[in-house]
Amino acid sequence: MSSTAVLVFRILAGMATVCMVSSPSLLMYRIHQQKHVGVASVFPLAALLANSHVWMMYGYIEGMWFPVFACFLYGECCAVVFLCVYTYYSSDKRYVARTLAVFLSVLALITIYAVMGGLGYTGQSTKSVGTIVGILADFAGICLYGAPMEKLFQVLKHKSAVFINVHMVVAGLVNNSIWLVYGVLITNWFIIFINVLFVSANTFTLCLYRVYDPRTHPLRDGWDAHDPDQEEISICVELTPRADTKKPLNTSLHSPEYAYMASPRLESVNANQS
Repeated sequence: MSSTAVLVFRILAGMATVCMVSSPSLLMYRIHQQKHVGVASVFPLAALLANSHVWMMYGYIEGMWFPVFACFLYGECCAVVFLCVYTYYSSDKRYVARTLAVFLSVLALITIYAVMGGLGYTGQSTKSVGTIVGILADFAGICLYGAPMEKLFQVLKHKSAVFINVHMVVAGLVNNSIWLVYGVLITNWFIIFINVLFVSANTFTLCLYRVYDPRTHPLRDGWDAHDPDQEEISICVELTPRADTKKPLNTSLHSPEYAYMASPRLESVNANQS
């Protein structure tokens, strides 16, 4: 019965992971259709790459070929494709390149350590190397799944849960719950720790959504009003000369090159009348 349960939750965990790492494909399709990235950030995609890579290495070191190694290898391939699409349509490719350079540098160091440690060049056992890579995998997972939790501060500030994507929260809760049960069945504390953390966070998020339901707690008017300092900055920006074709520019200053002159015919008519 125990082996059957492990097999069932192993398959469920693999399916849930494939669905979660594939979810940005909808955003990538929208970016491809619009031919620009809009307000989408490169950080979640870079974090997906980092999280998938570190967990893939952990699965390799620990011999957890499925679902850890296989599913996160798939996640890493997806992240590479997503980043290629994002970079292609990004208007600030230099910023994207700098961001990826930081992430890839850190991943290169972790990979070198894992390879050297696995080959015995660090003087550590494979179990010790796996423990350190497992800690790094938990940290990478926190970076990936913890970033959207910033929305909770907006909910508490504005007393409205309109900032919460409740469907993604429910999907994350299901995914983390499956992985938590699987971690308990195989007694893997790295899997247990991170999923306990996110099951708690997702449950708290759903409670906030229930308390500040957008249908009963809509955003107030002026919720996005700028602070006084920001208003001063916007005023300074408005003072910058710019072309405005919608409103005519009226001025009483005369041109230094052109001046009004009376018509000669009009002057002769006035002289005859007098």
